[in-house]
Amino acid sequence: MNTLENISTLSAVIVGVLLFVASLYSFYIDYSAGKPALNILIDLTLLILSSIIVGGSLNLRKKLVGYKVAAEKAFDEVVYSKIKPVMDEVALGIIEINALKKKLEDVEKKVSIVEELATTQKLTPEQKINFYFKALIVMLFYLGTFVFMTQYTLPYLYLISILLFLYWWLFITYEYNIFHKSEALVMLAAPVLIAPSLYILLRIALGVAAAQGVMFLASAFYAYYYYNLAKKLVGGNANNSLTESLKNGITNLKNIKK
Repeated sequence: MNTLENISTLSAVIVGVLLFVASLYSFYIDYSAGKPALNILIDLTLLILSSIIVGGSLNLRKKLVGYKVAAEKAFDEVVYSKIKPVMDEVALGIIEINALKKKLEDVEKKVSIVEELATTQKLTPEQKINFYFKALIVMLFYLGTFVFMTQYTLPYLYLISILLFLYWWLFITYEYNIFHKSEALVMLAAPVLIAPSLYILLRIALGVAAAQGVMFLASAFYAYYYYNLAKKLVGGNANNSLTESLKNGITNLKNIKK
């Protein structure tokens, strides 16, 4: 695990702990002041989410360390152990035709594996971890904004509610590189046009706490729906450059065989 990953995971743990403390304090204030049950329910929800963030950050840190150890062990046991005999044979000049033929067959198998990976567009474990970690960072900003909305009654909260949707739009659109897609523009315009008016109407009809709760649930559903839509638009691949690199690797391997 490099320095950046180490700092990032520790920061996520610290932010999660701070969010937990803030939520616990908010729960105490709301309970002491006898506020509506919805406020207390929101506080409990944030307590649970902050606990999940802390636990998820620690689990992610554990996985990153385990992934590094596994990669180093795999290199020592597989790559180095296979390269060393080849280097010894080349140095001694005793490579035979049968051994060369076997190595060409191994190359053919590797080419087939890489072609399958490029065709199915599967993500590596490291890419999945990076995606989940970025999503965790966005979640921290998302929850922080929602906590701010619940703690401060300001005249422009209906505008701040747009941020709950905008965080997820920027993250998902960037990860799947679909800025040029018309669907992405529609998903951007929808919350910008609808969220402020919806918040104002809900605040008038149901009260501030209920309006905030509905906006929280709506933005969570929005993130889930847009995530699935983005996967469909790009065929489940969040990193198109990976596919291009794999295809170039296939071409290079085939040229070597020729």
